Amino acid sequence: MSLRYKIISLFILAIILPAFLLSIVLTSISRRSLRNSIFSQQQEILKRVTDRISSQIDRHQQLLLINRDINRLDGKQSALVAKDILKQGEAFSEIALLSLNGKEEWKYEQSGKVYSLLNRSKREEFLEARKGHEYISPVFFSGQRTPYIMLSVPASRNNGVLVAKLDLDRIWKWIREIKIGDSGHAFVVDHKGNLVAHQEPARVWAHSDFSNLQIVKDFIEYRQITPANWRQYKDERGRDVVSLYQSLPKMGWAVITQIPSREVYRPIRKMYQSVILWTFLWTTVFLFIGFRFVRRIINPISLLQSEVQKISQGKLDIHLDDIKTGDEIEELAGNFKKMAQSLKDLEQLRQDLTRMIIHDLKSPLSGIMGSLDYLETGMMGELNKEQKTVVELAKKSSENLLVMIQNMLDVAKMEEGKLTLRKEKFDMAKLLIGRQRQFEALTKRENKTISVDIEKDIPTFVEIEGQLIERVLNNLISNAINHTTTGGQITLGVKKAGNFLEVKVSDTGVGVPPEYKDKIFEKFVHVERKQAKLRTGVGLGLTFCKMTVEAHGGAIRVESELNKGSAFIFTLPLSSGHSQNLSTEKQKKEVSLVGGTA
Repeated sequence: MSLRYKIISLFILAIILPAFLLSIVLTSISRRSLRNSIFSQQQEILKRVTDRISSQIDRHQQLLLINRDINRLDGKQSALVAKDILKQGEAFSEIALLSLNGKEEWKYEQSGKVYSLLNRSKREEFLEARKGHEYISPVFFSGQRTPYIMLSVPASRNNGVLVAKLDLDRIWKWIREIKIGDSGHAFVVDHKGNLVAHQEPARVWAHSDFSNLQIVKDFIEYRQITPANWRQYKDERGRDVVSLYQSLPKMGWAVITQIPSREVYRPIRKMYQSVILWTFLWTTVFLFIGFRFVRRIINPISLLQSEVQKISQGKLDIHLDDIKTGDEIEELAGNFKKMAQSLKDLEQLRQDLTRMIIHDLKSPLSGIMGSLDYLETGMMGELNKEQKTVVELAKKSSENLLVMIQNMLDVAKMEEGKLTLRKEKFDMAKLLIGRQRQFEALTKRENKTISVDIEKDIPTFVEIEGQLIERVLNNLISNAINHTTTGGQITLGVKKAGNFLEVKVSDTGVGVPPEYKDKIFEKFVHVERKQAKLRTGVGLGLTFCKMTVEAHGGAIRVESELNKGSAFIFTLPLSSGHSQNLSTEKQKKEVSLVGGTA
């Protein structure tokens, strides 16, 4: 992974991970706070409903208590007081005074006095009040299916009982007046789970049993005044709801609020959406800033890296003036620029020194080679066999040295762009055959064979500088012979490859190690072969080959496998419009003359 992606990944993690963790923490805290707030809000609403119902019932009971001495008044006065009680207690539908034996002495309804007096001696409202207790009855339903309860208190001096009927349809009005969210509602159940009050009266009239609802089960089972948390379940209509209850211990009832879950959790959902939106927004902003920051760091480094690669390739003209960061990177770029200039100066000095040495070497070398040629003529006396051998070795070494000097000169010229190609039309097949003839004697002495393999009916004429391409072939063939063991085979081949001629020099030698395949065309690279205990050097030979082929518009490569041989392949562009085919029969004839194979 590149430094750019490492820094970007680190920056992304440094932004997104904390933002993600922070959003989780904030969401969790906010969710808890919102949930508690909503819960508290629903508790407050529930308490208001419960307090109102409780206070209304208490108020009606207090009306009876403060008028408990009504039994001491005469008929006219008691009638006035009874009517006043019915007026103040708007939920009272009737009021009656019971004697000590439980018989109604008088009874008044909201519509007026009732003369059908009943005996209530067996009723709970009479029996409990006779014991001196204030009494609230369970819920009853009238013939009109309206729920009601009976309230009773002992009359003054325990001389009778004052009893009143409280219609609960008034509670429906109180419940409907309490707004519980957008679509929530409240209802009241008794200790058995029977519906006492609801915003839909028909449900009460139908004596609906809500004991199967989970919230009602909680109330019946635990009878807590207020639960510690709300209950979430599906209501009688299958809707997801959130519910709370608060009990009315005095009556044994529970007031229950019920709101759709989606409405309760709507603020939490909005909070989630807001957190996600703002987290995404700020993360995007910081990532944008981060990418710009990373680019300000990475771009100069990338430019510096590309220029350093040029230095490693020997290109010392680098351009780092665009790096203006005002920090250590700019300082590093300045140091690299100075280093490149120093290397350039050093390289120039080396080239000048090399050219001077080469030019100075050519004169004495020419003298040595001339002297050896003169000795070979025998004009200074006939040489014996051993002397001839020594002279031949000296002459061969001198020629090799001359080739090395010429390679160095030509490489230097090509690097400087001063080598001018003098192209002429050459027949590559004839050139290969000529190289095969030249090296045949050498290969025979070393018990090796050299052959030519030319593809049939190919256009082999190319525009090249013959002397340079000959030296390329000489270098490649010499390398093949040197790295092929006794009994080995060297093959020279040529074939058409698109708009190019492809020339191949292959051998069955030791091969090139994989790690050197991309290096052997560089200057002064030596291939180490530890197993064979050899150190073979290609010096400038392959560098010269590469630069010469590329100067002609071609390319060179190597294919090799250890201990199986190598193949050096280079391409040359075909002559445009003047390509000619070498006669196959003529090729065969010329190749057979030198013992090659076509």
